[in-house]
Amino acid sequence: MTVALAAGSTVAWSERNQRWLVSRFAALRERISGVGGTPFRDTLEDEDPDFAPALQRCAELFGLSRFERDLLLLCAGVALDAGLSEAAARAGGHALGRPTFPLAMSLLEAPHWDALSPQAPLRHWQLLHVEGALPTEAGLRIDERMLHYLSGVAAIDERLDGLVELVAPPVAEAEPAPWIAQVISTFATGDDCVQLQRTGEAPGRDDVLQLLAATVRHGLWVRDLPEDPAALALTLRLVDREAALSAALVVLDLRGPAPRLDRIGPQLRSPVLVLASADADIGATPDLRVRAVWLPAATPASRALELAMRSRRFGASLPMEALETAVADACEQFAPGSPRAMDDAARAIAEAGDTVDARRRAWTALREHSREGLDRLAQRIESTTTLDDLVLPPAQAGLLADIGRQLQQRRRVYRDWGFAGKGTRGLGIAALFTGESGTGKTMAAEAIANAAGLDLYRIDLAGTVSKYIGETEKNLRRIFDAAEASGAVLLFDEADALFGKRSEVKDSHDRYANIETAYLLQRIEAYRGLAILTTNMKSAIDKAFLRRIRFVVQFPFPDEAARTALWRRQFPAQAPLHDDIRWPSLARMPLAGGNIRAVALNAAFLAAHENVPIAQRHLAAAAHAELAKLERSLGPQGGANA
Repeated sequence: MTVALAAGSTVAWSERNQRWLVSRFAALRERISGVGGTPFRDTLEDEDPDFAPALQRCAELFGLSRFERDLLLLCAGVALDAGLSEAAARAGGHALGRPTFPLAMSLLEAPHWDALSPQAPLRHWQLLHVEGALPTEAGLRIDERMLHYLSGVAAIDERLDGLVELVAPPVAEAEPAPWIAQVISTFATGDDCVQLQRTGEAPGRDDVLQLLAATVRHGLWVRDLPEDPAALALTLRLVDREAALSAALVVLDLRGPAPRLDRIGPQLRSPVLVLASADADIGATPDLRVRAVWLPAATPASRALELAMRSRRFGASLPMEALETAVADACEQFAPGSPRAMDDAARAIAEAGDTVDARRRAWTALREHSREGLDRLAQRIESTTTLDDLVLPPAQAGLLADIGRQLQQRRRVYRDWGFAGKGTRGLGIAALFTGESGTGKTMAAEAIANAAGLDLYRIDLAGTVSKYIGETEKNLRRIFDAAEASGAVLLFDEADALFGKRSEVKDSHDRYANIETAYLLQRIEAYRGLAILTTNMKSAIDKAFLRRIRFVVQFPFPDEAARTALWRRQFPAQAPLHDDIRWPSLARMPLAGGNIRAVALNAAFLAAHENVPIAQRHLAAAAHAELAKLERSLGPQGGANA
């Protein structure tokens, strides 16, 4: 059976199927109204060999006997034909006009008592439902999904809404990849499951669509299965049934939270395509044959070619070679996780007028889509800060510039010049920013990220570090796996909580605490982006960890000259300032950049309340409040009123 047949997309077949049903319903009415006639016998075998009604396909799919097949037809007729329903009510005595099993036994040919057994096809596959305590006395009702199927109406079981998605096969645009033939031959040998695997990243929707296009089959994408055993068993039975009715391949997505395969596989009779990370423990067992098919790793060049081709399909006027060149950097930096991301980027690129515009559009679109996974795990910091906005000594400013240059030149040094040829260890860029609160550590991270055109994410250590053994590593793995799609800049505030001096191993908790720290260092060293660690207490960081961090930047407390520059930079051009502001006196106050910004902002609110320009008295009042909060004096040089 083809999906087109089941969905009624072939008009001639659909009309013929409906005429066939009407004729059979009429024959059943005549038989029920008669007394002492011969048993009803369907004549499917006498039909045109070029025509197969949906009932015949259903009988073949689920192994129905002649009696079971005709009983299903009777229940469908009662649901669709008012005359047949009335006749059944008179003959069987059921108030709702449902046929009863005794009526079916007397009416249909070759009856057998076990047709309504819970293990028999009609009830196992939920083709019929029994409305009553005893099957032999109750009314019989056809399942709604089966009613639609028999009448040629496109539908899917509403009980699977939100749990499965029926994915139509796209039009094949190229010769099938070699791995597709391997999947087909593996299923042909009788294996229960095939797991797609790829080095470095989990296979995704694009890979499945390629397989569906090559086989011209629908895919039944299964995710978010229930954990309750009874609900899981019912759902999987309905999945099996839907796969048979739709001639679809079951795609089991185990890339997120889901029951293990050893709970799912034995309950499914359909071949299953499993999506999971290569290192994920999916729960395979010796009794469940799972064959791995390895897919070629997606490369930046292959992503650039695909994005350029999609852009052309959406109407891009630039030549293919120009498009590939324009999107190369974006495809090197970002790994689109879905066809939707590629399509959105392709639509944006298609409107570009030149290669420069196409390059900007590709970077922006892929950057936005790469946020989807990490936005759920960390806080994205939006900022327009640049390196020129920072007030730092030349040595520290030079180190920050070096970090930015290494972040932007990683592709040339590691790949083009071959420095990554001997492994990934040590290729990650790790920087430690130390200094008092407010000295500009977070602003520096913002500036570096903006200079590279990347997102900055602050990692919440309170939500990452767990007291439960092994949970911290899992949380960190999720963060780094999601970050790999974009190479975003990761900011670990108060890193001394994770990188403090290693404790002497006295019990299992000490041992696992050290393992957590070692795991984080390992992931940072292999991360293709930049990880920034900040701390107010450099002395608390273990020296062994410092040796594995490429950059250590000490943010000094600003001197008076630096504070003067900081004060002058706090006020936007449109902010009204009074002529009485004395910058030297403000600079004598022992405040860091973050505190100076807080004072300037609070003073602006005081002035706005009075509807006057920001004056020295407003700044003095705000400064005294800030110093009191910090428990600091004005110092020997005087203060804001000096």
